[in-house]
Amino acid sequence: MLKTVKGYYTKGRIEPAESLGLKEGAEVEVTVSLAPTGTRAPEPTESTAGSWGALIDCEKFEEEVYESRLLTTRPGVSPWA
Repeated sequence: MLKTVKGYYTKGRIEPAESLGLKEGAEVEVTVSLAPTGTRAPEPTESTAGSWGALIDCEKFEEEVYESRLLTTRPGVSPWA
């Protein structure tokens, strides 16, 4: 099987940007071809998003996560409890 996917080289490892559909422990051969210059570095959320990274607006998702942390979900403390 021959499949071409994009990936990122980080900390001495090549991380595919999408699922390869392989079984855990499958042996593979890797051929490296550098992407054209001028391609942008991925945003932090995007680079960790896996195959769904391109399906959402990562910046908006990150903002929503931080906004949701500001919500108070615990009931107030009652002095009569």
